[in-house]
Amino acid sequence: MNGWLRISIALLFVTLAPEDMLRADQLDAAVGKALFDRQWIPAPASTKATDGLGPLFSSRSCTGCHSRGEGAHLVTRDDGQADISGAVVRFGKGDGTTDPFYGLQLQTDAVPTLMPEGQARFLPGLKYNLAGPALADGVHAGVRLAPPLFGRAAFDDVPDEEILKRADPGDRNADGIKGRANVTAQGIGRYGWKAAHVTLNDQVAHAFAIDIGLSSPKMPFPYGDCTKLETACLALPNGESPEFDGREISSAMLGYIDSYLKTLRAASDAANSPGAAVFGAIGCASCHVQTLATRDGRQIPAFTDLLLHDMGPSLDDGVGEPGVKSSEWRTAPLIGHRLPSEQRRFLHDGSAATVEEAIGKHGGEAEHSRNLFEALSPDDKRRLAEYVNGLR
Repeated sequence: MNGWLRISIALLFVTLAPEDMLRADQLDAAVGKALFDRQWIPAPASTKATDGLGPLFSSRSCTGCHSRGEGAHLVTRDDGQADISGAVVRFGKGDGTTDPFYGLQLQTDAVPTLMPEGQARFLPGLKYNLAGPALADGVHAGVRLAPPLFGRAAFDDVPDEEILKRADPGDRNADGIKGRANVTAQGIGRYGWKAAHVTLNDQVAHAFAIDIGLSSPKMPFPYGDCTKLETACLALPNGESPEFDGREISSAMLGYIDSYLKTLRAASDAANSPGAAVFGAIGCASCHVQTLATRDGRQIPAFTDLLLHDMGPSLDDGVGEPGVKSSEWRTAPLIGHRLPSEQRRFLHDGSAATVEEAIGKHGGEAEHSRNLFEALSPDDKRRLAEYVNGLR
């Protein structure tokens, strides 16, 4: 977005009457969608509003991982084999320490004159190669899928007390479920596979920095995930500009994308379906809570408690985050999927091809529900899977 457009939008807000505020919201969302769809280019460029890509990056745009607001999905590689689009490789130790050379994420693309850090394939299992040194001792690699975005923005409206009332780290009721909130320095996390980000705005800023390599006031890193050991990356120009709060993405631009994401709403739950009854009977809803209350008293579709749960060894890839063990995951929201189930992969790493396979990998705090699922009749298993696949 160039300067004249920003000024025009600001003047529009000044002159709006109260009854026209909906139009202003719609304008914000339209600008946000344009930024969401934008293909960023390397700096320096004649159009400063579009440069700053990388120098190392995983995608040139938000739509590269979230086409039409959807998430990771199956594609066919050039060799005719299936793989996952919208997946990345994360590096880390159990305590959240990242790799000293590669940083947090394997960057599979780069601006001209710079080599990518490596390449990855995700199916039938993760295989990757590195263009530089081996990972440091104790650093593991784990896959993370881009989630669908429908319904996610509403989690901003969920108050802390709504999250905390379900937390039970000491398992006071002895049901084996010990959910806990991820209490960060900025507040209680809601976004990300391990609830690392408190607000939607935080999550958007993080994605711009780590996935695309664009700095913002919240993530002031013009070289993205490039580490101090990647000197060739650090030697390249960046796109920071006074026009954008001294960064490559301004606070206003982050806000416009928030406005767009708020238009991507989840559908209502088919609560009376036979699958819903099975879902509740075996305890899935204890963590995948169907609705959450907002600050203004609304009930929003959620299918998550936004808490961290230890999911056992089958879902432990050794890659933790600060304050969150590698076996702990925020309950994944089951809402917002628009893709047919046969085009999707399940779990944080896409290691499950079906709902049934995903449940089979649930351990730790979800072990009891998994055992109840395995004891169901074939018809009830089918009903539950159809219910989960149908959540929109």
